[in-house]
Amino acid sequence: MNLLTILLALLVQTLIAGPLQSELNSRLAKAGVPAELGAQIKSCLSRGVPSLVERASNEPGWAVGIALDVWLKRTPPERVLDQASPNCRPAIDAARPYF
Repeated sequence: MNLLTILLALLVQTLIAGPLQSELNSRLAKAGVPAELGAQIKSCLSRGVPSLVERASNEPGWAVGIALDVWLKRTPPERVLDQASPNCRPAIDAARPYF
């Protein structure tokens, strides 16, 4: 990994994944989502960070837009997670009734 990739990963974690995780945790707790399902969703987000970093490096405009959307809560966190980790769709769909 070069220094630029590490820096980009840090920025994605700080500006996108961190706030996204916080919002998801809050929504999952308020909705009373079963613990096992909540853990699956949290794991999906962790596994999705590398794809977020890759996309941010290839599409900086997307990264700025999604960071703003996450911070301003214009995009539901489950949509961002679904885009970052399509493999998480079953867990997200299972949690959707709780949102």
